[in-house]
Amino acid sequence: MPSDTHKGHGFRKELISMLLDLRPRFLRFPGGCFVEGEWLINAFRWKEIIGPWEQRPGHFGDVWHYWTDDGLGYYEFLQLAEDLDATPIWVVNIGISHHDKINISDIAPLVEDILDSLEFAKGSAESKWGSVRASMGHPEPFLVKYVALGNEDCVFSFYREHYLEFYTAIKEAYPDIQIISNCVGSRVRLDHPADLYDFHIYKNSTWVFLNKTMFDNVPRTGPKVFVSEYAVVEEKPGDGGNGNLVASLAEAAFLTGLEKNR
Repeated sequence: MPSDTHKGHGFRKELISMLLDLRPRFLRFPGGCFVEGEWLINAFRWKEIIGPWEQRPGHFGDVWHYWTDDGLGYYEFLQLAEDLDATPIWVVNIGISHHDKINISDIAPLVEDILDSLEFAKGSAESKWGSVRASMGHPEPFLVKYVALGNEDCVFSFYREHYLEFYTAIKEAYPDIQIISNCVGSRVRLDHPADLYDFHIYKNSTWVFLNKTMFDNVPRTGPKVFVSEYAVVEEKPGDGGNGNLVASLAEAAFLTGLEKNR
């Protein structure tokens, strides 16, 4: 960990300077598949990454096949979003990985764990987890307004059942929080309540360019669209590839469609 950092918050000054120049409006953490893991044993666990950096156990990111020391933890994420004047979007595991799940009858402890994470961020300095945050140097609550329930989990038939357990508990404790669903509601009405739905796109350059108008006719009522992941990828040889000028132009064209419909 560098000793001379931006505001003493653990991030190198030149890195924060570049991020500030980008002026991001939101910061999504800890990301997508990283929050789930291929297996739940390797899922992201926020309580293991809020202590001193050198005491964090770290964990194996089995989706992307690398070990992380979890030096960038939940508290650092909240600090970073605040320093960048960006809206923090907290992505939580709802008992689902790529290959296993927690049975709904056993889900209550995980629901409580997520409520604890919100108390850490939003609770008073006198609350159990708010006092932990205060002891780390931030007595005032962080402005957490968005929580995403899972990542790309709508493919599972049991997603709705898991989702509703967390949605109900969070809305009861924090009615101001906006909940983001994994299920796309642009063509079919969602079968569960949500404030926003997450849309991810990884397609070849031709598809991305031609679908720049895909949100022109989505319903203007109900949950809003949140495009949190998008990129041109090479799906097969000869389709334009990725990481080149054609890919960049296709992504830029797609973004014009988002700007037009925001």
